[in-house]
Amino acid sequence: MDNRKNLLLLFAVLAGVTAIALALRPGKLFDAPVCAVLESRDGRLLGARIAADGQWRFPAADNVPEKFAKAVIAFEDKRFRYHPGIDPLAIARALRLNTSKGEVRSGASTLTMQTIRLSRGNKPRTVSEKLLEMVLALRLEAYCSKDEILALYTANAPFGGNVVGLEAAAWRYFGRPADELSWAESATLAVLPNAPALIHPGSRRDALLAKRNFLLDKLLASGVIDPTECELAKDEPLPEKPYPLPEIAYHYLETLRKQEGDKLFSSAIDYGMQQRAEAVIQRHHEVFATNEVYNLAAVILDVRTGRPVVYVGNAGHTSRAHGDNVDVVQAPRSSGSTLKPLLYAAMLDEGDILPEMLISDIPFHYKDFSPNNFNHTFDGAVPARDVIRRSLNVPSVRMLHEYGVEKFIDLLQRLGFTTITRGADIYGLSLILGGAEINLGELASVYATLARELLAEGDGEAAGGAAQAVRRRSAPPLSRGAVWCTFEALTEVNRPEEEGDWHTFSSTRKIAWKTGTSYGNRDAWSVGVTPDYVVAVWAGNCNGEGRPLLTGVGYAAPVMFDLFNLLPATGWFPEPADELEEVVCCALSGHPATDLCEADGLITVWAPKALRQPDPCPYHKLVHLNPDETWQVDSDCWPVSEIRHVSRFVLPPAQEWYYMRSHSGYRPLPPFHPDYAGYRRSGAVEIIYPQDGMSIATPIALDARSQGVVFSAAHSDPDAILFWHLDETYLGQTTHGEHKLSVVPEPGPHVLTVIDANGHSAAVRFTAL
Repeated sequence: MDNRKNLLLLFAVLAGVTAIALALRPGKLFDAPVCAVLESRDGRLLGARIAADGQWRFPAADNVPEKFAKAVIAFEDKRFRYHPGIDPLAIARALRLNTSKGEVRSGASTLTMQTIRLSRGNKPRTVSEKLLEMVLALRLEAYCSKDEILALYTANAPFGGNVVGLEAAAWRYFGRPADELSWAESATLAVLPNAPALIHPGSRRDALLAKRNFLLDKLLASGVIDPTECELAKDEPLPEKPYPLPEIAYHYLETLRKQEGDKLFSSAIDYGMQQRAEAVIQRHHEVFATNEVYNLAAVILDVRTGRPVVYVGNAGHTSRAHGDNVDVVQAPRSSGSTLKPLLYAAMLDEGDILPEMLISDIPFHYKDFSPNNFNHTFDGAVPARDVIRRSLNVPSVRMLHEYGVEKFIDLLQRLGFTTITRGADIYGLSLILGGAEINLGELASVYATLARELLAEGDGEAAGGAAQAVRRRSAPPLSRGAVWCTFEALTEVNRPEEEGDWHTFSSTRKIAWKTGTSYGNRDAWSVGVTPDYVVAVWAGNCNGEGRPLLTGVGYAAPVMFDLFNLLPATGWFPEPADELEEVVCCALSGHPATDLCEADGLITVWAPKALRQPDPCPYHKLVHLNPDETWQVDSDCWPVSEIRHVSRFVLPPAQEWYYMRSHSGYRPLPPFHPDYAGYRRSGAVEIIYPQDGMSIATPIALDARSQGVVFSAAHSDPDAILFWHLDETYLGQTTHGEHKLSVVPEPGPHVLTVIDANGHSAAVRFTAL
């Protein structure tokens, strides 16, 4: 009778307190730190990092696997689905048992009450604490569904050691996600929160086995499993030592943690492709290490979303000896030649160039900057398309000089390069050859953005900042026509300037790709794009040490093509016909054609629609020759009736000299007849070095004496003799070919004059330092 009165009094008190509690909506129950967890696009675990408090506690899931839910309800709270948070029958049973035994044998805690107790830090089990748990359990039931409460309990229950929550326990003890656990495994984990110490090796594991099998019998008795399932489940062994968690896309998770803190990251990573890509990276890394090239990174972006489907931040992460812990996808490195296609596209857009238009490729000196091509040779003049196909340095520098460094910096920033932050006075013309730092993620994102523009697709997430949005702009920095022309040029594999087996990179698919090598062979780049994917690769050493033969085409490109071979076949970009126009050009100069160009042929090229076009062909000239074309003549030195009026393709002397070396069909103009009236005009002579207005420093030998400076010039006549004068002083003469003369100028301003035997001359002013 007394027990009945006590029970009624208890319910009366609970009813009053609960009425007050129900008016107050519960706040967030759990705020303990959680693990950083990375999942693939299909929800599979790629990696996790232990929480800040040293616990393996995964972020809470929205639902609980069916097997575990049935097992834990059967073991802990069989009327969980029906009671309001407290179980009156269980309370009555506990009071009767505890009173009869004279001690606490049963707490009558429901799963809802246990959830409250976990949220309050497992405070001592006093009567007042138990009453408060009941009240808070009733309130929780009023505002949360049963599934939500079960999910809260499951995510925060202890599972032994430093393992908290079902998902972490499933991975630590069974090496797979909770929704793939068997009945035996689910039952093992269901009994653990009641006695988490049982999981550790030792004699108490017999007790754990007994509890598991007891629960399996309960599931059999209630019809949840059949006898065969029960028997097979009992035959399964208990877990041994904890499994290590996966470490796939290791650096990606580390970067995401730095950017956004510890939480669940649902990525676009393709689980199988990521593993295959890591195997490719590891295979190449082992080979590269024989040349002491220790770091290798790659990223593959889905063009339409801009998100990474593969992210390999480095070839390893277990050793810090060679910077394995560095996420190279995010690390700023010298860009090498990777920005050249963007300059090409920009100049097409502006109407500064056309794809086949000749760009000067002769020695170039600007202030103290004297670039060289990779193979230290010059071609005189090269079509603009070949400048990026062959990655020629000197023509690229000339193109940047014409386009403008400051203007190009603005373009790169608008495209999404956040590491290019300095001004034109700092970068100078070396910007196009690796004078700025970029990172692999942003390089890939820029190419993906351009490809997406070409496909007229929508928004995406950039790898350059793992959560940074790269959005399609209403006024994109580069037109679709310019991007299409650039990608078309980059599909033609031709890299003779960078030694390596570039010609072996055959592929059944069409890929626009570019390599890059930084000064001193410190960085090797390769980036390729199709309508579906961008693949970007970097190879080198994180400490900046250069290595012989480390080039983009020799190291990064083979990795890139191996990664492309992992991807499904793709088509090609649609031609943006509304943004292109046909331009009739001179077949030799690539400029818009004039009537004089017809003799050597015309070509039609596709180019972006621009407000203006380059000047008409400046190289085809109408020249007057004698009948056998051995002299240039006029009416003063040859009968007018015998003069031939011929259209000839004529380059400036310096360009001509180098151009003839690689173009055997080029015909230089014959010399002027001795009686030609205008034979003293300038133009046949060109000074290559120094250039007008330069300041030059003369090298000093060990004996402190000046070693002199080598001046160079060119003449349209290969057999010409040139006479050199410094100010009013005659220096000497040179004959044949590329004319060079060593000079030791006194400090100060000077005028250098070069004259040929016919009086043709050229002059420049310079200052010797």
